[in-house]
Formats: sequence, C-alpha cells, structure tokens
Amino acid sequence: MIQDQIIKLKEVVNQNSMGHLPLSYRVDLMKQIGNTLVVQKILCECCKKVYLLCEKMNGEKTPLHNILFDADKYLYKGKGNVESIFSLVEKWRNYAEQSIDSSEDMENWAIIALGYATRYDAASILAIEDYNGEDDNAFDLESWNVDFICSIAYSDSNPFLEIRNIEKRKEYWLWYLDMVLAVYENPDKPYLKIKAPGKIALPVIIPERTQTWQVFNTSKQLEQRIDTLIQEVGKQTTNWDKITIEYTIILGCKLDTFYHRQDANHEICSSRTIRDSIMDTLNDFHEKMYLQNPKEGAWMQCFITVNKDRTYNIQFNYDDIASVSDIFHRPDWLVGVFEDYPRSKEYTPQWYRDMIGKRKLYLS
Repeated sequence: MIQDQIIKLKEVVNQNSMGHLPLSYRVDLMKQIGNTLVVQKILCECCKKVYLLCEKMNGEKTPLHNILFDADKYLYKGKGNVESIFSLVEKWRNYAEQSIDSSEDMENWAIIALGYATRYDAASILAIEDYNGEDDNAFDLESWNVDFICSIAYSDSNPFLEIRNIEKRKEYWLWYLDMVLAVYENPDKPYLKIKAPGKIALPVIIPERTQTWQVFNTSKQLEQRIDTLIQEVGKQTTNWDKITIEYTIILGCKLDTFYHRQDANHEICSSRTIRDSIMDTLNDFHEKMYLQNPKEGAWMQCFITVNKDRTYNIQFNYDDIASVSDIFHRPDWLVGVFEDYPRSKEYTPQWYRDMIGKRKLYLS
C-alpha cells in the first residue's frame, strides 16, 4: 500500500547522508500511484511549496508565477487549456534557462518543467527513456524532474555538488512524502493554495530623457534617406498624404515603410539597398543616442512621419512594450537587450523590472 511505502521512504530520507530521496524511489512511488493527473498535481504542489517560500522570503513575484497559477487551476479545476499554458512555457523557457544562480531562478525552472509535465503526461517521471535506476545526477538540467528541482530551490543547494543544508533538504523530502500521501488520498483537494495574480501595479513614472538624435549633424543623412524614399513612392503614385517609417530593434530588427492616402495604407516597394541604408542610419542613431546618456537606456522603436512638404518628425519608444510587434515579445531577447544596453532602474518600466528580477543588470 502507498501508506506503507511512504513510511519506508521517510526512513530512506532520514538515513540518506545528503538528506536526499533518490530518483529510483520516487519513480517507483509515482508508478504505484499510476494516475497521471494525480502525479501532475503532486509536481504542481512541489512548485507551490517553493513559490510560497520565495514569496515569503522576497515578497516578490516573477513573471512565471502566472504559469504556475494557470497550471494549478487547470489541474485541479479543469479551467483553461494545456496548449495555452504550454505556449507560455515555450515563451519563457529561454528566459528561465538564461540564469540559474539562485533559489528564485531554480523555482522558475521548476515551473517550466511543470509545464512540460502538464503537456506531456508527466513522462519525465512516469516514462523516463532507458531508465535503469539512476539518481538525479545522471541527468542534465533539462531532464531533471520538478520534485528534484524544487528540492534544490528549497535547500538552496544541489546535493551532488555541495553537501550542505542537509536538514533543509531533508525537511523538503519529508514534506514531499506527506504531501504525496495527502494528494493520493484526496486528489481533488489542493494541498497548498496560492493566490491569483494580483492587480497590475501602478506604472513607474519615467523621468524625462535628454537623449537626442539632433546633436550629431545627422539631419542631412536622414533627409537623404527620406528623399530616396519619396522617390520610391513616386514610382508607385504621386497621390499620397504622408509617409511613415517604423523601425524596431530588439536583438533582431524590423523595418516597415508605408505611404498613406486618406484612410488607406500602402507598403512602399523599395530595394534591399535602400532598406539597408535606412536601417544603417537608424542603427547609428540608436548607438550614438545611447552613448549620450546610458542610464536612460536604448530605444526599442523609432517612428518617423514624413509630410507632403518634406517636413518630418521623429519619435522614439523606450518603454512601451505593448506597441512592439509580438515577434519581439521574447523575454530572453528583452533581457539580452538589457545586458547589451543596461539602464538605471529609474528609467526602467515596471514590466521590464519584473523581467529583470534580481539580476544585477542595472546601471548605478
């Protein structure tokens, strides 16, 4: 019976020199339980245990906590769907994998692993390929199970790399066994409860920036690009009201050029050479403006509107992620940009602060 097995496994934990519960015992236990959904709930409870600990210690949430809440709601209440959860997991995976140096980082990785276990029927523990009783240290990070990842987060140490915090690790695994029994006996009742994501925080008021593109004697260069674009539009039509240029640079880059007539927008057909010259000019703006005052950060988007009389205005977007195309909404890219162009915290919007977390990337 499961109850008898739990008693034996507690003795295994107490006698283990590392305070560890080896993987082979956990695999056998989950296979005895045999119900995939129950096993997934057990893994979810492991994540909630560490989440509640980190919340208590740090008083902060990470962007991945929404994934945990959605997974918990899906597993226990059948609300939502696994594909939407998994799409978030795929979006945040590289971000979570970028830096795994702290308990919070390890907790994030556990949530990613939970997403995979939810999507793929807990195969990571119920169907380990060619498994012959090895312990967790026989596998790499990407193959670790949620329960083991959470033990590292809870004890702030990997038992196979550093023999410390043994009592904390033992505490986790003894809790784990009590939780497994409770979920097995009453699978419809969550063992731990987590709160729904809180209200959106008030936006951070960003100080006025001093960066400008007009101090480099670059007006002539830009006007040359605009003249070339007007000539290209002239090959398509003479009946236009304005031209717009939108350039996004977040590791990758994207250039959109349109001419507008009344309420209709038309893409400007131009050669690769012309497009490259525009992007080179704007990349030059991007670099030189950042170097003027790095603490203000680097802009993500540049918007240029050209009027019929050839006058123009330029606007830059440093902070509004909502206006950026979804193809750039990759947390790993956005953190990568921050590493390349760090800014001070006062010039960092809340969504970016949440993403940066405790990474030491801000300019002082």
